[in-house]
Amino acid sequence: MAALVAAGIILAACSSSPKTIAGTTSTTAAHQAGTTSTTAPASTTTSTLPSTGPLTAQAPVAIPLATAQVVAAEGPDGAVFVAAQAPDDAAPSLVYVVDGNTPAAVAEHISSGVAALAADASYLYVATYTTVTSYSRTTGNQVQLWHLPAFSTANSSDDDLVSMSAGGGKVYVLISEGNTLNVLSIDPSSPAAPASVAQAISAAVGSDGTLYYEATSHALTSLSPGGKTTTGSMLDDAPNGLGDGVQYVNTVAGGYVWVAEPAGQGLDQGWKTYGATSLQPLGSFGGDTGQRVVDTAAGPLVLSTASATSACSQQGESGVACVSRITAQGTMTAPVQATNAIALFGPDPAIIETNSAFTALSLIRLV
Repeated sequence: MAALVAAGIILAACSSSPKTIAGTTSTTAAHQAGTTSTTAPASTTTSTLPSTGPLTAQAPVAIPLATAQVVAAEGPDGAVFVAAQAPDDAAPSLVYVVDGNTPAAVAEHISSGVAALAADASYLYVATYTTVTSYSRTTGNQVQLWHLPAFSTANSSDDDLVSMSAGGGKVYVLISEGNTLNVLSIDPSSPAAPASVAQAISAAVGSDGTLYYEATSHALTSLSPGGKTTTGSMLDDAPNGLGDGVQYVNTVAGGYVWVAEPAGQGLDQGWKTYGATSLQPLGSFGGDTGQRVVDTAAGPLVLSTASATSACSQQGESGVACVSRITAQGTMTAPVQATNAIALFGPDPAIIETNSAFTALSLIRLV
């Protein structure tokens, strides 16, 4: 199955590390509509975060969801939206918002299960398997509704089929179709149907709205919000029968494209970084499949569990998650313990933690 990763979108599975975004489901979700309850006002303040040294975890904010399988998105003002990931559920669902460190509130009532979330300064976007709906972050009212092209959900196992990201005045929807992704672009100001802009093996979206993807030719490629396409290095595509030898675009952070190569056996994988402008290689290092690199206002951060390749090993406790700074060459420093973290996101760095029974969630900001 093709790999889906979009900035600001998190799949959190029942484990001590985040799951690589690439899907869950079985049947198509019912047509979505929504009515508002509470919205997050636009922030009037900005925070200055240190670019070096450890970050400090603030007090947790409870999120009233009894699941560890969630999708989340953070707006440019730091407001975090969270919902249970249940795209094949026809029952109504709720999207919660945490603005700053205030208690979680209901942002939207959704008439069916949620597949993905995204947010920009003006709108919250909610995707199901059939539609994407935008809601005003000022009034909470529904603004636009777009229908997605039909796609099969029959063999989705426990992986995401849909991810979504907003940036640069666009919304990208990434739909897994077998071994490729259909990347759709939406103009938030227009009711026009989503336009297919790329067929990819794997893809990620930068905070400025640039799409980075592995083309079907395996070339690392970028598509700017203005429509400029740039072709860079060729990514590895030489499967050796053990599950490795194939690279996937994983995320965009710190001005770099982070490309992963799972080992296929065990939990280790290789990483390579490429310049976001040049699309040429910069660094190469080892890691593990539980790691997730995220772009934040404090620089690139990585969520990982303790291992020989992780700064978490400095915590001296196996299996404990932590958030560390990471360079393009893979050097990890200044770990902050995040014992039961299941997701990390930005731009204002924050994690979602669960309890040991996976029955309670909380949001913890890092400053």
